[in-house]
Amino acid sequence: MRGTHQFVFALAVGMFAATSAPAKLEFSPGETWLDTSNKTIHAHGGGVLLHSNIYYWYGEDRTPGGSGAVSCYSSTNLYEWKREGVALARFDLPRTDGQRAFVERPKVIYNPRTKKFVLWAHLEQRGYSYARAGIATSDSPTGPFKFLQAIRPVANTNDFAELNPDPADEKVLGSMFRDMNVYVDDDDRAYVFYAGEDNWTMYVARLNDDFTGPKLPAVENKTWAKILVRAHREGPAPFKYHGKYYLITSACTGWKPNAADCAVADNILGPYQSLGNPCVGENADLTYETQSTFVLPAPGSKERFIFIGDEWHPENLPDSRHVWLPLTVQTNGTFKLRWHDHWNLTNGWK
Repeated sequence: MRGTHQFVFALAVGMFAATSAPAKLEFSPGETWLDTSNKTIHAHGGGVLLHSNIYYWYGEDRTPGGSGAVSCYSSTNLYEWKREGVALARFDLPRTDGQRAFVERPKVIYNPRTKKFVLWAHLEQRGYSYARAGIATSDSPTGPFKFLQAIRPVANTNDFAELNPDPADEKVLGSMFRDMNVYVDDDDRAYVFYAGEDNWTMYVARLNDDFTGPKLPAVENKTWAKILVRAHREGPAPFKYHGKYYLITSACTGWKPNAADCAVADNILGPYQSLGNPCVGENADLTYETQSTFVLPAPGSKERFIFIGDEWHPENLPDSRHVWLPLTVQTNGTFKLRWHDHWNLTNGWK
């Protein structure tokens, strides 16, 4: 039963007295998850990068009183996470019209050609009309990341701004850039998924060779495309299975949870066909009170995936919880997501 769960993992054996029984490593979705220093993990709206056999978890750094915009944690087993520190600091973000921008949903990918780690994020200001991509790079997975630019990846080619009030200046700057994710395909081409047009339409755009901007010249349906048109979705979490592209999204209900959707396409630029809500059981219509942020391939298997979501606490955002759940492949190629109070990388998909 989905209650007011907290997200913790069992502490390593060495942190107990020698006479204590070994602790069991497991995920406990929704409980307060502590790092190896026994402090709350703050990696909200984030994503995970596997590099040189080490997992790096990046997210919104909501540490009370902290200076970080993006945090970084590292792990070798996905249960125990060491805080590496601030990957991108708040004071490194641009200031426009007297307002300092803030970061949501940061993700990091590695570019094997440039040997750079590239961070993309939704960059925003009060009012949510700034709506740009924030891009930064680093020579190290743990940072610090150097901020490069704030952009709208795709120029205005749609009628949305012509038919609606335009506080985000879409007629000049192009479509808004809000909830986002980045994905590196098997051919080492990278793509950014993001909610545009005031969240009414999802966009996907191929990145340039450096992964620091859109592929140019931008050609609709060749280097970029609109997907989930007028579907009003956000929280994109893309992944690939048996040559098909899958995309889990949420509806747009602010901080309130809603039903997830999983869509599939033969081409990363679409078109995408909805497969419906992958969640089953109690609270399935609320995605177990979470919102999608990332899908991580499970270690050691091409058939297993981990859904990563956020249980948002808008009245106290630093107390928002991390929810990791096993995403199970069905025989017909669809996916099912079930709630587990506790699970591990051995028993989660049974």
